[in-house]
Amino acid sequence: MHFAKAAIEGNPFLGIFAKTNDSITLLPKNSSEKLKKICCEVLNTQVVTASVSNSNLIGIFSAMNSNGMVLPASLYDYELSELKNAGLNAAVVADKSSAFGNNILANDSACLVNPAMSNKSVRSIADCLGVEVMKGIVGGRKTVGASAVVTNNGMLAKTSVSDEELASLEGIFKVKGAVGTANMGVPFVGLCMLANKHGFVAGELTSGYELNRIDEAFGFIGR
Repeated sequence: MHFAKAAIEGNPFLGIFAKTNDSITLLPKNSSEKLKKICCEVLNTQVVTASVSNSNLIGIFSAMNSNGMVLPASLYDYELSELKNAGLNAAVVADKSSAFGNNILANDSACLVNPAMSNKSVRSIADCLGVEVMKGIVGGRKTVGASAVVTNNGMLAKTSVSDEELASLEGIFKVKGAVGTANMGVPFVGLCMLANKHGFVAGELTSGYELNRIDEAFGFIGR
């Protein structure tokens, strides 16, 4: 099975609390064994428990692709050590837009960031993630990471994204995509799910129609 629905401590907004790439999924330290198993099986990754800035908000405060992980200056030294020991190329970037999960959208081909980020931060992010970094918006929002989810196989963007904008994003990230929602109509899909090239775990409130749309967006239909 390449998809599942789940919650973290009863909260269906998985993207707030967790982050994944194609090999490692980071979950809060209080995550249930059931959730760990779901992520391991559906995302086909190693599951590592962690914290960021002494909180469970891993998804809000971090951004990652297969090359690296961007973290805020509020990260504690012991947390950085734990992430590096897990095999992650973790880099700390100091920027006012430090909720990097909301403000960075990346896969292994490209990265889009909140236009408010400094040029110094953009250079640091590019060095960490190993891809070209551009400033931009998604669906009229600067919070690009909350407004879309991109993997190395596909992309799901908020429903206010036009066909023309979607085509532009597809060109940037070198994947096909679609627009949709999750958790019964929430447009900020980046807050609602975890996804990689192997599968996706959506918030437990996500409807069957939304799951089908997400399937299409990430390129799983017909495989």
